[in-house]
Amino acid sequence: MSKIDDVIKILEDLEERNKDIIGSAVIRTNGLIVASALPKEANERMIAAMSAALLGTSKRAAEALFKGGDFKALHLEIDKGHMFLMKAGRVILVAISEKEPNIGLITLEMENTSKKISQIFKIED
Repeated sequence: MSKIDDVIKILEDLEERNKDIIGSAVIRTNGLIVASALPKEANERMIAAMSAALLGTSKRAAEALFKGGDFKALHLEIDKGHMFLMKAGRVILVAISEKEPNIGLITLEMENTSKKISQIFKIED
């Protein structure tokens, strides 16, 4: 099994454990998709590009507002749903949900998932 297959399985497991999550993906910081379990109707490339843009802005805000703070996660609430971004080592875990999810449970599941993904893409010494 390849690393990408492993990541897709992890994303599918995330969505299985938390039914509020309707799609998830792992993206590179430059906006390219590594792996996706997003719904078929989702525009994966747009979600990846927007996630990278949000990441860049969030990283700059963390550094400026908190004197060198390191970006960890972002929760974006939209009238039709939610988007979550979480650092997963060298990549970013993205999840989307519909209205009124259990934000605490999604965050907890994403933290666990981001650790697994981080290990897959860990830089070997």
